[in-house]
Amino acid sequence: MNRRQFMRVMPLAGGGFMLSFYGLGKTPPAMQDTAPTAESAALGDFLSILPGGEVIFNVTRHEMGQGVSTALAMIIAEELCADFRQVSITYPDADPQKYTEAKGGHGTGGSSTVISMTPILRQAGATAREMLVQAAAAQWNTTPANCYAANHAVIHRKTGQQAGFGTLAAAAAKLPPPASAKLKNSKDFSIIGQPQPGKTLPLLVTGKLAYGMDASVPGMQYALVARCPVFKGKVGSYDAAKALAVKGVSKVVTTRAVAGLQGPVYPYDIREGVAIIASSYWAAKKGRDQLTVNWEEGPHAHASIAGFEAMAAQRGGQRIDPVGYTGEVNAIANIDHAKHSLRAGYVFPYMLHSLMEPLNCTAHFKGDSCELWTGTQWPEYITDEIHRIFGIPKEKVLIHLFPSGGGFGRRAFPDAAIEALCISREAGNIPVKVTWTREDDHQTNFAHCYQRLDYQAAWDDNGQLYAWYEKECRTYMWDRTYPATELTSIGYNIPNIRYDFEDLTSQSIIQSTAWRSVMSNGWALSECFVDEVAATLKKDPYAFRLSLLVEGREVNVGRAEKVSNTRLLKVLRLAKEKSDWDHPLPKGRGRGIAAYPYGNSYCAIIAEVTVQDNKVSVDKVICAVDCGMVVNPSGARNQVEGGVVWGLSALLYGGVDIRNGRVTGGNFNRHKVVRIHECPDIEVHFVEAQDEQPWGLGEISNPVTVPAVLNAIYAATGKRVRTLPVTLNHTDV
Repeated sequence: MNRRQFMRVMPLAGGGFMLSFYGLGKTPPAMQDTAPTAESAALGDFLSILPGGEVIFNVTRHEMGQGVSTALAMIIAEELCADFRQVSITYPDADPQKYTEAKGGHGTGGSSTVISMTPILRQAGATAREMLVQAAAAQWNTTPANCYAANHAVIHRKTGQQAGFGTLAAAAAKLPPPASAKLKNSKDFSIIGQPQPGKTLPLLVTGKLAYGMDASVPGMQYALVARCPVFKGKVGSYDAAKALAVKGVSKVVTTRAVAGLQGPVYPYDIREGVAIIASSYWAAKKGRDQLTVNWEEGPHAHASIAGFEAMAAQRGGQRIDPVGYTGEVNAIANIDHAKHSLRAGYVFPYMLHSLMEPLNCTAHFKGDSCELWTGTQWPEYITDEIHRIFGIPKEKVLIHLFPSGGGFGRRAFPDAAIEALCISREAGNIPVKVTWTREDDHQTNFAHCYQRLDYQAAWDDNGQLYAWYEKECRTYMWDRTYPATELTSIGYNIPNIRYDFEDLTSQSIIQSTAWRSVMSNGWALSECFVDEVAATLKKDPYAFRLSLLVEGREVNVGRAEKVSNTRLLKVLRLAKEKSDWDHPLPKGRGRGIAAYPYGNSYCAIIAEVTVQDNKVSVDKVICAVDCGMVVNPSGARNQVEGGVVWGLSALLYGGVDIRNGRVTGGNFNRHKVVRIHECPDIEVHFVEAQDEQPWGLGEISNPVTVPAVLNAIYAATGKRVRTLPVTLNHTDV
């Protein structure tokens, strides 16, 4: 790494400096002849220190309530030796040329933000710290070795003389970055590992945090879109006369130009629709209510979720060529003839995202350039698609980034931005704010991919598992035509394992996409089948899991991260230690356990439930998590707790009812989420890890919550629930 090419220092007008990051092996842009203002520095650079001592950190990843703004600020402040109270955050415009992947980028998903940004930010903070130390040493006519940084100041070791960061910033800006910067030892951390309040909280509680929904542009019009209620349907004809008669409505246009399947890498489908453009949101809504559209409903006009599930069940029972296997594939092929075997099928259905802030985008098409205001997890994808679809050069696409009220993978896709830009163009190149209503969000939006998992297991006369089979049918394939050779993330020591996969994307009756934890939601249902095998063998579920794990064993499942038996054992043992596992519960109550990895993090959950009159109440959820270094314990607990609530919402109220091609529900009265009075006591315990690298938290707990609760329901009732939402009067026994 050539650090002089990686970083650049620029003075601020009136004193202070800002530290910028450039690509490895690339020549940094020439220094500007005139120093920028503090305001411009806050918009365009990664880190700046103002003369008054305030440190401004630009958060280039998407803040959607998961707390990455605070965690990232903590990392850079730790190495800088800053007073965290004097660190402010801001959100710069998207700049894919400046913030390339090597420099952190903007893309946010897969619980990867803190993982990938930690080494970058630690080096950044350490470099800035050493420059401040050099500036102080020069001022005191001594060597940097005689000085050190602490609590927002540089201190002379012998005299105790201090100089604040703000007073040193201008002098530090004139120094070249050091060839190398020594990172702090983790034992010396004073910010990382200590609970810190969220940097956005003061703005949240005062209503000052601006979201994409708050964007306001001079001359802006408002638009609502009547989208085809049936996936893959089209606009046949429409009558806009009554809509245009509504006061404030100025124009009615279609989105035909961008409708249909898009995205050469990560596919997405824009539903064809008719947009009402008006001077206010309310006028646009009234106009849409008066619009008459005749839809060509297409191939899914008569589709129902019942029919789709029947098709998926039939496909799930068919074996195909394995995607991956270990051991003897013939041992799996002959599993039907095994003396001792068990078979079961589980479903993780379509799930709505139910974002608290529905999708929105303000867009201004300007011919050879464009400008957008939105909250997005992946602005680079928006830029790429605008270039591909509209032909606008990437450097002429300006995206103003906002935090969002929830993303969960849905905001990784560019469809809302592409649709809004199309409407702006069709309306005459004017700025237009396109808003999705809650009903739009629930009825015509993307959903979590449908997953059906069919399992079989066989064991010998001694009760030892020797064969495990999984067949997955799923409705979304991400960036591949077929999966690479891989297994699901099962880590158990079973000699023969086989995984078959069948793509149901072309049969899907709703657009499938990313949803918090993505494939792990379905994959973790294997923990229910593990319980079924344990029950059949009359073994304790916890002890049975331990018997299938070997200390030190790592399993290659075909992805970057191997599945560690040691780390699975750690979270299982910690969860049991924090629970009353060995003490039976009274009749009508049950306790269930599950453990599963996500990426390189691990989670075990023990759930306690009460079942009365076929109604499930979740009483307690104990989570044990191994995620490497915990940056912000407060934010980390929030993430795990939020994942539990997310999983419980799917378990109790999930699924999407589709009849005649239409999603039947429209608002939270039909698509419920768990409310405060339904939340159990949630305990979160972290494994003490020596690893100085964090491994991600946002998606670790919700896939484990579901099987833990389902197993607890079986313990309480003797009934197996194999699909969501839980309906105890229609369960397998």
